[in-house]
Amino acid sequence: MLFQSLFRKKYTPTNDLETPLLRCLNLYDLILLSVSGMVGSGIYVLTGVVAKDQTGPAILIANLLAGVACLSGALCYAEFAARIPRAGSSYIFIYESIGEIIAFIVGFTSIIGGVSGLGVSARVWSAYFDAVFDHKINAFLANHTFQWTNAHAPFAKSPDLLVFAITIFLLLAMLVGLRNSKYLTNSLTIINMSALVFIGITGFILGDTHNYQPFFPFGMQGIFRGSSLLLYSYIGFEMATIAIEEAKNPSRTVPQATVVSLIIVTLLYSLVGCSLTYLIPYHAIDTDSTFASAYKASRWPWAGYIISIAIVFSAGGNLLSGTYGSIRAIYAMSMDGLLPSKLSYVSKGRHVPVMATCLVCFVIALLGTFFDIKDLIGFADISALLSYTGVSIGLLIERYNHTLSYQIVLAHDGDDNEEEETFELTSDKTDDQEHLHISPTVELDPFLTRSTRSLCRACLSIIDSYLCPKLSAIVLLSIFVCNTIILGVILIYLFNRNSALHLIIVILCVLVNVTVVVVFCLLRPKKHSKDLLFTCPGVPLIPLINIKIFLFLMLFQDAHDWLGYTCVIFISLLIYFTYSYWHSKSR
Repeated sequence: MLFQSLFRKKYTPTNDLETPLLRCLNLYDLILLSVSGMVGSGIYVLTGVVAKDQTGPAILIANLLAGVACLSGALCYAEFAARIPRAGSSYIFIYESIGEIIAFIVGFTSIIGGVSGLGVSARVWSAYFDAVFDHKINAFLANHTFQWTNAHAPFAKSPDLLVFAITIFLLLAMLVGLRNSKYLTNSLTIINMSALVFIGITGFILGDTHNYQPFFPFGMQGIFRGSSLLLYSYIGFEMATIAIEEAKNPSRTVPQATVVSLIIVTLLYSLVGCSLTYLIPYHAIDTDSTFASAYKASRWPWAGYIISIAIVFSAGGNLLSGTYGSIRAIYAMSMDGLLPSKLSYVSKGRHVPVMATCLVCFVIALLGTFFDIKDLIGFADISALLSYTGVSIGLLIERYNHTLSYQIVLAHDGDDNEEEETFELTSDKTDDQEHLHISPTVELDPFLTRSTRSLCRACLSIIDSYLCPKLSAIVLLSIFVCNTIILGVILIYLFNRNSALHLIIVILCVLVNVTVVVVFCLLRPKKHSKDLLFTCPGVPLIPLINIKIFLFLMLFQDAHDWLGYTCVIFISLLIYFTYSYWHSKSR
């Protein structure tokens, strides 16, 4: 009984489009918000590091691989967004598919990781802003404010008042309401995209084709390593799903924005990487100030200052969208009773969760002003990767759970701004069903399922009779996750080509994963509605690929990052069992 209550699920009501927030974001706004969530100061750093040490001019291929990998994750988010028009993104998707305790851990760790990361981002923004003025601002403040010369990590030796100033600006921008602050976000994002396009074009004007020789200096191994690093610059692709309660026509626009924004960012990153290695030989790249130093050494040295200013805008836009995401995550968890209800209070005039906004900005100001925690914040990446993994797992469980209804979204012809009408499609008939128009379900299984079942017709009767799709999916996922972790640990930390034992273990792990995929394809998934506006293609292969990629990236994290993340999980469990479990609205 206790175990079942820990994994209780939140079921979205059939009429779930009403919200105290204001639906003011169209497709254009959502695309720019998602782009802003991905494009930060990190791309200006990672591009140089990867090009110099991992890929050379072949950074184009590495960026495309990273973009395709994240696109497969975005497809899982897009399907959930098409039928769950509720704020919370990963948290709400996992809540409805896996269960409450996992959703709380993912949601809480994402909030802690996100807010801590924003504190670090605020200090990064401060450093770039100060660099534009030749470091005179912080020098002046250091001479006229108190200092702690004997301070030890994670405390800063002096307060960063620029961080405090930008946090006050963030608070004011959030409190005026999304209807007004979206123009600031959109403007910053357009400036960031324009800067990347400027780099992409001018690099080819100022560069030399000889810089592309050799094109693969580190081979395919370097490309794959570089691609795994570049994946971190795509974190934030789910930003549109966080804004789903403030989106117009969310079941249509949010999936579109999620996919389109990721394609745009992939193309921009690829263009910038190609331009950089065309502008300057990959081995001459300065990883401390990649683009600024490259342009200062070219025929247009003035362009280096433009890049420095663009980085300030980029970091600012990323900070703004990240703050918005953390606020909405707290709001969603508070609405479900897992956090104090005061945090979900929304002002009637501005449609802003006031308490959540003040709390997030206060923590960012505290961390950014008085702490220097950049070396202790790697668990923020782990929390994001765990969220992506959880959504992929949740999608597979949902697809093979025949007892749980899909949320059906019926599209209306005519005005694109008109909200869709939502219904639950269940296997049991009710008295009210005759008054509802329920569209017929799609009779065909996914392509992979049809193909695999046609090749294994002899065993279909046994599989359909004795294997429960949902239970089988959970068992297969458990095997796949454990096996992938073992495979990742061996390949990343222990593998020795001269060890026969290592080779045998790797081969066995690969065979087990292939077997899991085949058995998954033999299971029959739940039917879905024709009018469901988006479904993830390639199920179960795409979600399984996501799980493998994101688990491998988590294993790349340092031991002290995992220690920090473990501590946050312990705190989250403590809060859950002392407060959230007893106040949950799902009880």
